[in-house]
Amino acid sequence: TAVENGWPFLATVHTSPFHFFSLTHAGAGVGKLITQWPEETLKRAGETLDISCYQNDSHQLAYMFWYQQPPGSGLKLVASTSLWLQKSYAEGYSEAKFEISRDNTELSVMTIKNVTRKDAATYFCAASDHTVSLGG
Repeated sequence: TAVENGWPFLATVHTSPFHFFSLTHAGAGVGKLITQWPEETLKRAGETLDISCYQNDSHQLAYMFWYQQPPGSGLKLVASTSLWLQKSYAEGYSEAKFEISRDNTELSVMTIKNVTRKDAATYFCAASDHTVSLGG
């Protein structure tokens, strides 16, 4: 059993459906749906968590993004992955901790390794045909 400060603890992780807009169409964007699972989970320190993200756009959106929102804080970009299997991590995040994969055009999985209290957050994913800056 993992112990922090002499006591075992659980980190609560939430995921949330996140609507996104495809900007590839002329005129207004077209809203699509993101599905994530699990919706909520408790993990002990040292455990691993997989969060899956499915996007239902038939246009094979090129980029999928992962975000973290710790309690009481704003949304933070963690990483992105593309159809070309390129991965980019925002400053302060690494593949050693937050491994992302994209096995097909619709599905991406983020694995959070060696969970700690600092990982307790709500996680979101999004998809687009356009990338965002991951610089610090």
